Amino acid sequence: MNPVVRLLLLIVTAVAIGGFGVHEYQTRRTEDAAKLDLLRVQRDFDERAPAAREIASPADYADEVRGLFKWYFGAVRDHDNHFPDQRGHDRGWKDIVHKHEVNAIKPPEFEEFSKNHAMVEEVYKLLESGRFDPIYSAASTGQHFDIWRAERDQHEGKPMIRFDFVWWGPQRKIDMDKSDSGTTRRVEVAAVISGISFSLLDDKGKVWGEMNGGEPNAKVPDPDRYMDLFPSNAVIGTYWIDLFPHEAQKLNLTVNATTRTVQGHELGGKFDWSIPLKDDWKLAEGQKWEGATEEVRDDDENAKAEATPRKGRKGK
Repeated sequence: MNPVVRLLLLIVTAVAIGGFGVHEYQTRRTEDAAKLDLLRVQRDFDERAPAAREIASPADYADEVRGLFKWYFGAVRDHDNHFPDQRGHDRGWKDIVHKHEVNAIKPPEFEEFSKNHAMVEEVYKLLESGRFDPIYSAASTGQHFDIWRAERDQHEGKPMIRFDFVWWGPQRKIDMDKSDSGTTRRVEVAAVISGISFSLLDDKGKVWGEMNGGEPNAKVPDPDRYMDLFPSNAVIGTYWIDLFPHEAQKLNLTVNATTRTVQGHELGGKFDWSIPLKDDWKLAEGQKWEGATEEVRDDDENAKAEATPRKGRKGK
């Protein structure tokens, strides 16, 4: 080969390699800058959110969280505009889908993951669009419990009452496990709903009956596994409740929940609401309240009877 041609080829190859190296360097710098900027946004949210969870007044709380999420998702949009090549924020869900495709996750398990993803995505879109507006909310020990949907719906072939919630504030621990195949993010969430109780009052304000249950029918303790930028320290879930007896007029609802601090101390939260019962939440007149047992109480207890229907199955 002509020495001049060989020299030119060497120069072209060197320039190409050098250009590729510069491109790779700049790409890595951009990726690192994007990660740092996103961490800044998430850190700022973690610093601002605890104050909102302390607000007991439903009206003041609703105003605060509207502003909080407007700022947060505005900051995320600014981040995406500044780093347009780093917009993908669904790596967790893509990883689940990939594992299903290579048969590392079996179909029944993937079906449950898909249900969780749909639950998380629905709440995420409400938060992102500013339409998250809890119907019932309460604060306790630095935590907040928001029931954002409460309505009659069909479940397992029969009409029931659906309560969808977001519980803000449960503590969590994140570990990064490194291996030859990559880095795995493991999240441990300390979040137990130890009890939910319904005290039913008649038209005279006397206790007509009671219902008690435990963990929700469905619970997602780590929403950011499915939507990477789901606001932190949140647990979402759903309760399915049997229709209430026709005679009941008012509902006193209590949720008892527990999380655990870094040192292992239990931090309990008690969330209470007094709710007028809607007609479509109740059985028809004369319709039997299935699964109830009766117990006569004396007048000092201000009660006519206690009824304990079937408990809903525990969440998965």
